[in-house]
Amino acid sequence: MALFGRGKRRDDEPERGAGQAPEQAPVTGGEQSGPGAGVVNVRVQDALAVWAARKDAQTFADVMRRAADGELLLDITDSTIADLAHGLQRGDVLAIASQRDNAGKHLLVAFTSNEELARYRGRPGRSLVQPAAAALAQAVKDYEGIVIDGRSAGAFIAYADEIRQQFAGDPEALGRVAHATPSRSLPFAEYLELLGTSELFIPFESKADEAGNETGVIVPGVRGQDGAAYAVAGTAPAEIWAWSARSGAQRTGLAEIARAAVANGQAGVVINPAGPSVTIPIEALRPFAAPVTGSGGAPA
Repeated sequence: MALFGRGKRRDDEPERGAGQAPEQAPVTGGEQSGPGAGVVNVRVQDALAVWAARKDAQTFADVMRRAADGELLLDITDSTIADLAHGLQRGDVLAIASQRDNAGKHLLVAFTSNEELARYRGRPGRSLVQPAAAALAQAVKDYEGIVIDGRSAGAFIAYADEIRQQFAGDPEALGRVAHATPSRSLPFAEYLELLGTSELFIPFESKADEAGNETGVIVPGVRGQDGAAYAVAGTAPAEIWAWSARSGAQRTGLAEIARAAVANGQAGVVINPAGPSVTIPIEALRPFAAPVTGSGGAPA
């Protein structure tokens, strides 16, 4: 099973630059009076406000997990687009703004609102609305990281290796699982089915004796309002570290979590304990804990 350590932070101050996106990229945003005008990613803004005051591994992970949700805006002010209402057409040029940090790393710039884009540029600009998880994936694929709200008090930089670590390499896939909760119009049975076919992550902490020699591993859990013990799992390493920055994150699956919860006498599992969380009771987990059998009826 893959093990993930704790995220690291760099606080380099970037310098502005410019980048070019492929010509076939879709245009769905516009000037501040256009389709992107009402986009405000409040969840990320709230996390950035905390980040402005406290820069540590836990707040870093909290920004990252929230940045995979909702939408972010990319700066396309320097593009040449004849008709915004009809999107990018042949002959148009879509230029997505980027910048380079003091070490020369090429970073995508993204914003939680058009107000933040205007603060960054010093004047109103034109934006492209993107699913936030897709913007993170683009920052890994086409750039060397991302800057979010680069002129705000909570200006945030995540490099490509940090994004891969926080999302186990795939922000889009893990973002879909993290935010497909029963509270978002998914029937509970379908949510369980989705979890059952997805990668999950559990926290772990090493135990050591007085001499500092590792003697074992602790898997932390939580107590519910009913006083019962629950296992904990995250849909991404970032979800674990936003809850417990000192823990490692081990890749696993719902079946393994269910079997351990049944064996340990736990009342269920809490998914994404940093919130918003989903509690799955042990009775709903039991079908996943059943051994897989082959055609002859024996355990496979």
